[in-house]
Amino acid sequence: MKTSKKSLFLLILLFITTIGSLIANTDKYRLTWRTDPSTTMVIGWNQISGNSPVVYYGIEDFGTNYNSYPNNKTVDRTVSRKGMDNNFARLTGLQPDTAYYFVIKDSEGVSDRFWFKTAPNDPNTRLSIVAGGDSRNNRTPRQNANKLVSKLRPHAVLFGGDMTDDSTNSQWQNWFNDWQLTIGSDGRMIPVVAARGNHEDSNNVRDLFDIPTDAGGEYYALSFGGNLIRTYTLNTEVTPGGTQGNWLQNDLTANAANHFWAVAQYHRATRPHQSGKSEQNDQYEAWSKPFYDHAVQLVMESDSHVVKRTWPIKPSTGNGSDEGFIRADTDPNSAIYVGEGCWGAPTRSANDSKDWTKASGSFNQFKWLWIDKEKIELRTIKVDNADEVGLLNDTNLFTLPSNIDLWNPNGGTVVNIENPHTGNVLSTEDVNVTSNFSIYPNPIISGLLTINNTNYSETENNSAVIRDILGKVIEKIDFTSKITKYNTDHLRSGVYFMNVTTEKGNKSYRFIKG
Repeated sequence: MKTSKKSLFLLILLFITTIGSLIANTDKYRLTWRTDPSTTMVIGWNQISGNSPVVYYGIEDFGTNYNSYPNNKTVDRTVSRKGMDNNFARLTGLQPDTAYYFVIKDSEGVSDRFWFKTAPNDPNTRLSIVAGGDSRNNRTPRQNANKLVSKLRPHAVLFGGDMTDDSTNSQWQNWFNDWQLTIGSDGRMIPVVAARGNHEDSNNVRDLFDIPTDAGGEYYALSFGGNLIRTYTLNTEVTPGGTQGNWLQNDLTANAANHFWAVAQYHRATRPHQSGKSEQNDQYEAWSKPFYDHAVQLVMESDSHVVKRTWPIKPSTGNGSDEGFIRADTDPNSAIYVGEGCWGAPTRSANDSKDWTKASGSFNQFKWLWIDKEKIELRTIKVDNADEVGLLNDTNLFTLPSNIDLWNPNGGTVVNIENPHTGNVLSTEDVNVTSNFSIYPNPIISGLLTINNTNYSETENNSAVIRDILGKVIEKIDFTSKITKYNTDHLRSGVYFMNVTTEKGNKSYRFIKG
């Protein structure tokens, strides 16, 4: 039986329509966080056409069979920005350190199956983090760096701003298209913690990455591994002091002492290593002393399109200082500053080293951090040979893949940042158990430190030993009531530990004398 041309046309049309309806018309996928990285995830994408998108997800892989996934989430926020219909579904109540598989179902079909892994909630679990910035307009090195992310499979990428050159619609769309190269061949996606750069319009980071805005601006903090590390993402494009400076000081005071590590990322380098860049004195005044006071030991900067690592340094204008910092190798509160781009921006000459600069250079690169309670291992990864680098697997993230190209300046390929506070920071369990004990103000400049011990009992032995950063006993305190006042005027500036013995057991608390 012959088929008429009209019947054949209708069959072809039906086939095309059926195939088209099987695939959701979405692209430019991204993962971000607004709150706890161990129990939440924000899934973002561009909705090209279709409507009523829903994320279907679970801990078992059902491929694109969306009906088999036990959980679903509708869109929490939609914002039209940079020529894209940006949709964000905020997942909550997730299990820590767990793989989740998901698809996006809309009126036109189902997306590819992707998956992510929530961050650990245990400070004994090692973290792998990639950090860098400046991917403005050189797409080949940008794509190479993205490919390397897919091969290293870190827990997160800290991105320090200047994603695009002119912040145009087409440039942002190209950036997100290139970002898809961070997705593994098995659909593994890596979350990004994004900062605003000087090439980003106001609210770009907020609208394209759905970052938290509780602090009132495009700056925020996240905790990884329970209380292993607190990351501070700051905004160099608004006043560093004022509202932002107050927020930073308050968060450091409330949280830094209960974390093994505190690190910061932001865009403009406070003391750039490129002569064409200005010294950022307002950042120096607003941030460098709080960093030092609260033992922020790693600071990651961008913007100058050069490579640098410093010796451990602290803010000082005394003899031997340079641009407001001085080398302080043995000071436990000193910080190593690294940066300054670039992830695809035009390289510049590293021609403005300081007395405390350890090494500098000029090439496309990012930083790769391995973090545990005892130390941070930091390496600088060159990106040009991305196609030749081997692929890590999820059971062994802490090894060097074949052919990886490490920067090897004087001092070697690895920066080891030792944690002098290991063993003196409360575990997440300790923080919960001892919630009835507090010391304040912290930091304290002078005068009386208040020790509030609501577990005090006259029938129990309640005491504390004050030790300095080297473990030397400074003084012993016997508690005679629920409120004890301790005069700190005789203490030098620095970090101290109060080892407390109560009816609940032995715990250690850190406080800072300013």
